[in-house]
Formats: sequence, C-alpha cells, structure tokens
Amino acid sequence: MSDSAPEPHPAASKRVPLGAGARRWLFRPPRRHGEVDPGRSVSFLELFYDLVYVVLVGQAAHTLAEHFTWRGTATFAVVFGLIWIAWLNGTLFYQLHGREDGHTRSLIFVQMLLLSLMAVYVGHADGDDGRTLAALYAVLLALLSYQWFTVYRLDQPELRRTPRRYLIVMLLGVVVMAASAPLSADARLVVWAVFVVAWSAVECVILIFWRRAPTYEVVTEALVERFGLFIIIVLGEVVIGVVNGLTDTERGAIVTTTGLLGLAVGFGFWWNYADLVSRRLPREIGHSLATWIFVHMPLSMAVAAAGAGMVGLVEHATDDRTPAAVSWLMG
Repeated sequence: MSDSAPEPHPAASKRVPLGAGARRWLFRPPRRHGEVDPGRSVSFLELFYDLVYVVLVGQAAHTLAEHFTWRGTATFAVVFGLIWIAWLNGTLFYQLHGREDGHTRSLIFVQMLLLSLMAVYVGHADGDDGRTLAALYAVLLALLSYQWFTVYRLDQPELRRTPRRYLIVMLLGVVVMAASAPLSADARLVVWAVFVVAWSAVECVILIFWRRAPTYEVVTEALVERFGLFIIIVLGEVVIGVVNGLTDTERGAIVTTTGLLGLAVGFGFWWNYADLVSRRLPREIGHSLATWIFVHMPLSMAVAAAGAGMVGLVEHATDDRTPAAVSWLMG
C-alpha cells in the first residue's frame, strides 16, 4: 500500500463555505447590459408575479363595468396605463438583468406586496383612495428605480448614457406621482394622464435611439411569451365580464346567447393575437421594437375594457337598444 496522502475528491475543491454561498445567493448583483440569456424560458417566479396583475386589472375593469361614463372610462384608461407601466418595468428588468437567486426573488416579492396593496385602492382611484394609490405607486417606482440603478453602477462608463436617461425619467416619475397625492381627484387624474402619456413617449424615444445600432439582442422568446401572457390576463376579463353579466341578469335564451357571442368576441381577440403577434420576435431595430412594445398598452387596454363592456352588453341583452355608453365602449 502507498504511504502518500489520498487525492482530494474533485467536488471537495469546488465547495463554497455556507456563509459565502448564502451571501452570494442573497446579494449577487444583477446581470449587466448585454448579458441576456437567449435560451431561457419563463420562470415560475414570473408567472407568480403576473398573477398580481390579474387582480389589479380585474379591480380596474370591475369598476368600469359599474360606471359606464366618460369619467369612468377615462379613469380606467389612466389607471390601466399606470398598471401597464409598472408591469413593463418589472418584466424588462427580469428579462435583461434578473437572476434565479434570492436577491431577485426578494425584490420581486417586495414589488408584489406593493402591487397587492395598490389593488385595494385601484377600484376607487378617482376618489380619496387615489391619494394612497399615488403614494404606493411612487414607492413602487422608487423601488424599480433602485433596481435600474444597481445595473447602471455596474455598467462600463461608455454604456451608461441610455441607462442614465431611463433612470432620470423613472426618478421624475417618482416625484410626479408623489406630488399628485395631495391634489384634488380631478387634478390628480390629469397629472396621472400626463405622466402615462409623457413617460411612454419619452421612453419610446429613448428606446429608438438605444436600439438604432444594436450591439446585442434584448428580445427573446421568453420576453415575447411574457407579453402574450399579459394579453391572456386581459382576455380573462372578457370571460369574467360574460360570467358576471349572466350571473347578475335574469337568464333567458337571448341573454345566454348574447353572453356566448361575447365569448366569441374574446375568442376572436385571442385568435388574431395568437396568429399574428404571439411567438413572433419583433425586429431589434429601434422604431420596430418600440412600436411592438408600446402598442401592447392600448391593445391590452382595449381588450380589458371590452371585458368590462361585456357586463353591460349581457345585462341589457333584452333591451331594444344597447345603452350608448356600452356601445361606445365596445366600439
């Protein structure tokens, strides 16, 4: 037998101390710009995150279904815009910089806590609850800004120009939303509308210039799937609208048939999106990518609004004429 010491097992030399491993899992920095994983699939964490938006969109649509007025429609459009901007930021950050570690999970769970609280106040955003909603939204934007900043400080100086612009717009959003909290309901709604339009327009321009001569791809099949899943979320409101309409109305042949035809409209929405948009990667050139991303906001908003309109459509199925407000909304 040999007197020499046995060779260590290969795995033994790769073991990481428990404390160091835990710190790395909890405090590992996000991926830098350009470190996109093109082969990844949508994770369970992303699906869990989107579930909160099911509740947010549902609360907004439920309020619209009860208030078919110009004011109610305007409030829904503005609130939906706020919801979509929050979803876009959370989705893009995970796509471009997130990891399967404790740090990313913790930040997303904090977002989900804030979003869940927001869902409590979304239904009455045009009243006193709007003050709390504005404050919570400002905190959410501040958290998202912090996440973007953690990437910005890791980037090389020559890559910081576009992230700096994005971060500035996000921080301005924090200020605007916080400042809107003490305003009257009408003034607050106007400020929110200006914020949604201005944020979308400015970020669209930033995206166009950033992707004018792309050096790496940002759109993967996983990102396209996330946008498709959001469309599924708002299509769910069509089904809910029909069910709620049938539940709250005396059911007969005309009412039931109207509800089924309403579902057929939802099927048509899905059919068109699934065949023409879903699973098709947009071009990476700036204006094409910007159009693909930001047209999803009015598209998904219209589908969710149609879901709210289904309630009125079914409830008034036996009337000689559908109420004008419902007709305009469906149109």
